[in-house]
Amino acid sequence: MRRVGAVGMLVAAVTLLAGCAFPPGACTAIGWSNVVTIDSSAYGSDVFLQVCVDAGCSTAPGVETTPSTDLSVPERGDAGAFGFGFSAPDDITVRVFDADGILLAESEETIDWTHSTDPCGGPSTAAPVVLER
Repeated sequence: MRRVGAVGMLVAAVTLLAGCAFPPGACTAIGWSNVVTIDSSAYGSDVFLQVCVDAGCSTAPGVETTPSTDLSVPERGDAGAFGFGFSAPDDITVRVFDADGILLAESEETIDWTHSTDPCGGPSTAAPVVLER
């Protein structure tokens, strides 16, 4: 029975301290990734995209890369989505490769971000980048 009482007191103490550490309206742990989707359907369904910013590039076909510790380097997600950590680059370079790794196109694209107005921040959003042939 003593153990249950001690655990209860520990939970109460942690709850009290948490209330002191994070007053009402304060931001607790914050984390998100700004993501943009790239529509490459003009090149068919079997293409590979690489996205580059000043900080670096996402992976390229057939190239072994070491993951970057810089979260602003684009990271490939699902269905043409690329994350940039807290970064929201105005311009990106997009490279389109075919299934054999041959470069089909390279273009400079502008992203028009809508930034969060939440007091603690939040992810910026953008309309998909649509590639044209």
